[in-house]
Amino acid sequence: MRKRTIGLLRLMRLRGLLLFVLLWWLLPLTVEASRPVLIEGAMSVETEWMIEALAHPREERIGGWRFVSGDYQGTPVVVAVTSVGMSNAAAVTALGIERFHPVAVINQGTAGGHNPVLHVRDIVVGARSFDASAWISHQEASGADGRHVVFYRYDEAMGTVTGEAHYIPADATLLAVAMECAKGYRNGRVIQGTMATSNSWNRQMARIQFLYEQTGSSCEEMETFAAAVVCQRFGVPFVGIRVISNTELYNETFQPETGLFCQQFALTVAKAYAEKRKLAEEGV
Repeated sequence: MRKRTIGLLRLMRLRGLLLFVLLWWLLPLTVEASRPVLIEGAMSVETEWMIEALAHPREERIGGWRFVSGDYQGTPVVVAVTSVGMSNAAAVTALGIERFHPVAVINQGTAGGHNPVLHVRDIVVGARSFDASAWISHQEASGADGRHVVFYRYDEAMGTVTGEAHYIPADATLLAVAMECAKGYRNGRVIQGTMATSNSWNRQMARIQFLYEQTGSSCEEMETFAAAVVCQRFGVPFVGIRVISNTELYNETFQPETGLFCQQFALTVAKAYAEKRKLAEEGV
């Protein structure tokens, strides 16, 4: 009887050990599968449709910023409402990465057009972004047309400033997925381009032309580069996606309803990217 009891205890311990090993092996897979795509937008016209599209939404506030997590057609998603500007975008991106450990970050919303081929409702997928406010002007006693400037980047390793714009590229896989999704966009054209980020709303034609000619900027907005910097630091895949909501080139004024089209497109990209990752993990 005693031997049977000891044997039973040993069997139970062995089963417990095997269960522990199984859970230890499966847990990373479970955690990985539940990691969301973090999608950012600055204003309600850039986020509310996405929030409404989420199943089982759960809202929380971190530092006053709003995060809503949920499920979009089987894909875990967190929508972050950053508020306008580079400081807000950087802070929310860092908080979102630390809190939700996303597999990728998409910063999306409205933008003003720089590229002459673009009109309202067209979408720019940011192959790269830069800080359009990072410039040094020529020394002048008078006059300021905004064009006599040199862009710069700060080299942290050397502690020096170099006379060139600092471009951050999008994640190659995210960029490819977004351009594949572009085939289904029916509200305008979709192009790869360069996003000029700054806390400015520029309406000067000469300045727009200068930025387009000197930097290849497709559009201007206020958050993408700031989010890209943070994602680069954390090693999180990132892409910016912007819909043209206005363009001075053709006197097309701001149309807030365009934010809907960008939200729909961003969710499509998030789902396609998550599915691509899943297939890659399964070795398909």
